[in-house]
Amino acid sequence: MSTTLAYILGIVILIIGIGVSVALHELGHMIPAKRFGVKVPEYFIGFGPRIWSVKRGETEYGIKAIWLGGYVKLVGMLPPAKPGRPDRKRKDGSLGMVGEARAEALEEIQPG
Repeated sequence: MSTTLAYILGIVILIIGIGVSVALHELGHMIPAKRFGVKVPEYFIGFGPRIWSVKRGETEYGIKAIWLGGYVKLVGMLPPAKPGRPDRKRKDGSLGMVGEARAEALEEIQPG
């Protein structure tokens, strides 16, 4: 086998290994969450543009373009702001990253 093919094979094996490692790590978040009754709307490997996804039950599983991480979206992960202490607005009037994430999370929480 030529040296070039050996390097290419090594890179492919490394990428697959990282993907498997990330997938197992994210399963470590998703499985306990589901067992404790937390809704899990998304389980994705990678970041960036979506390459493939499928919805099974309440969860959408998928692969994104850059396999250097992943995420499991948990409903209610960010608690609402404390009463009387709303999220501070930035100078431009936006809520900032945490405030926007809280607002989005509140939309997902269904009463009851």
